[in-house]
Amino acid sequence: MPIRPQPRIYSCPQCGWSKTVAPRSDALMPGDVYVRCPSCGHAPLSSAPTDAVSSVLAAGVQALERLLRQ
Repeated sequence: MPIRPQPRIYSCPQCGWSKTVAPRSDALMPGDVYVRCPSCGHAPLSSAPTDAVSSVLAAGVQALERLLRQ
């Protein structure tokens, strides 16, 4: 049975960029996983699971971004 991945915080130790990602399903899309920093190009990024509050906020922000793109 497919299981949705837990939300994660990706951060760049070189420039300080960070992003919290909450995948909508187990089928990962572009932007659900970061390997290289989109700001400075540094790799690898630091990655850690989020807490409950950050997870809810990230899901809300991503839903709002999808609505604004339409």
